[in-house]
Amino acid sequence: MNKKLKRLYIKLVILILCFFVFVRIVTLVLSKYESEAKSTANVDVAFYLINEDYKTMTLNLESIFPQNDAYIYNFSVGNIEKNKTAEIDIIYNLTIRTTTNLPLTFELYEMIGTGKKNIIKTNTIEQDEYGTYFRKITTDSEELYYKQPKTNLYQLIVSFPENYNTTNYQNILDVLEINVDSQQMTS
Repeated sequence: MNKKLKRLYIKLVILILCFFVFVRIVTLVLSKYESEAKSTANVDVAFYLINEDYKTMTLNLESIFPQNDAYIYNFSVGNIEKNKTAEIDIIYNLTIRTTTNLPLTFELYEMIGTGKKNIIKTNTIEQDEYGTYFRKITTDSEELYYKQPKTNLYQLIVSFPENYNTTNYQNILDVLEINVDSQQMTS
């Protein structure tokens, strides 16, 4: 009876080892498959500031993977929506907040004519009260006047260099929030 029990244990251990080897091989194969995929992350979003308000947009960066090409997100902030214009002068600022799960780099530009201007004022990593680290990117305040309908165009460029193409980053996602905080301008 002892020999049968030992053989059963040996077969069970071999089966468990085979399972772990299989899982490891599958993760490597999936990682290589993902590294060959091509994606364009061009998201166009518009924020309309008709009243003083706080608006936020969350991008779930689950489909981002290491590559040489950057991911580009376009968005706009304006004081006109369809035929409605803000009835007050508005001042607003942008804050981009992201988890620090992936080694991403960020660039933020305001599109001006055919060119663009870097508008990042601060780019810091801060810890919240629960011990979680977040990247916080801020800009200078912008003004929108009610007598001048206007839309400001922005471009956020997110880079995830190809040299991070390892299984360490395979099932990790990052969350990115774009916050627009607006208030009535006082003279």
